[in-house]
Amino acid sequence: MKLLMYMPTPGGLTGAPRRMLTLARELQSLGVAVCVASDAGSEVLKAARQQGIESVELDPVGGLKTRGADVFRRGGLFRVWLLVLLMLQNLRVFRVARKVGADVVWLRGSKGVLFAGAGCLLARRPVVWDVDYELPSVGLVRRLHRFGLWLASAVVFQYRRAPEAIFGSDLAIRYQRKFSSIIPGIELSRLPTGMRVHSGGQSLSGKPAVILQVGTVCDRKNQCFTADVLAKVRELAPTLNFEWLIAGGLGDETYVQKARGRVSEHGLTPVTRFLGWRDDVVALMSAADLLIMPSRDEGVPNTVQEAMYMGIPVLVSDAGGMAEVVDHEVTGWVRSLDSPEDWASDVVSCFGDAAQAESMRLRASRYASHNFGTEAWGKRYLSVLRAVLSRAVR
Repeated sequence: MKLLMYMPTPGGLTGAPRRMLTLARELQSLGVAVCVASDAGSEVLKAARQQGIESVELDPVGGLKTRGADVFRRGGLFRVWLLVLLMLQNLRVFRVARKVGADVVWLRGSKGVLFAGAGCLLARRPVVWDVDYELPSVGLVRRLHRFGLWLASAVVFQYRRAPEAIFGSDLAIRYQRKFSSIIPGIELSRLPTGMRVHSGGQSLSGKPAVILQVGTVCDRKNQCFTADVLAKVRELAPTLNFEWLIAGGLGDETYVQKARGRVSEHGLTPVTRFLGWRDDVVALMSAADLLIMPSRDEGVPNTVQEAMYMGIPVLVSDAGGMAEVVDHEVTGWVRSLDSPEDWASDVVSCFGDAAQAESMRLRASRYASHNFGTEAWGKRYLSVLRAVLSRAVR
């Protein structure tokens, strides 16, 4: 079997691109011939070559190099020009799929469908659509989602509730025969050994407890809410010495200024550090005492899985798939976003009840060891690919 995996405009080696390469290596170890296609000069292609994965350059045409939702936001003549560019891009995908001899094409997200769906159809290659993280279907994106669901032979989600949350109940019911829910695997071998004994927050040297938040500074990642939570923590435990590290690129400038303003308003500036985008998140987690993720919307973040394996307590929102991998008060804390006070109480509990926190860390690490490895992920994905190929050759 030859699998072409296509990810346009991937940016740096953040969660989704790293996850794609991990899956590619795992499938290769199971006997699948994999070819990764992405932008010329991208970090993804560089890493693929370094890791011995076949790769092919597939640059976006012209204005298609615009990343994210900006592709959909412009109007007028640009939309007409965009349709022309998309036709050309899909023709490129058509040629690449045939040239590399792909039996199946793997596409990620709505942009993958937009850039390559028609090309795969023209090449008569079955598509596995890895939805990954997607905002709920509305407007033009909903039309694209409908096309993707119709086109794909199989649709893979990170968590069970994703189909209805993203597409709504009508589309989720109509296409449920195509759906598979597979929790992504993480490379346990690249992480420090799990189930380690943790400091419990504050060391004997008086160093502050480190509260880490990972993700782009934006409304979805909800750093303003964290500021509200930590202000409540100061009210509940005024003697608790902590430091809040924010590792992530700066998103929308308006929100960034709002977040900085909220930090200042709560008097948290002396204990808050905006670190910017970092490629050493694992090292940051190794020094952290709590990972906090109050996201408004989410899939199953690598960071949460990695933290659990490493024995770092996690406090997350119930958004997306996080509630499916974190068991409240068993392997971490899961909260809705309606009460900063409850979040603050959990932070204080994490640092105030060492026995409970240590027990939670151990359970989380054991759970991650048994459920987050790449082997089970790869085998489940392989079964999806085999089923798709079997139906295609009938």
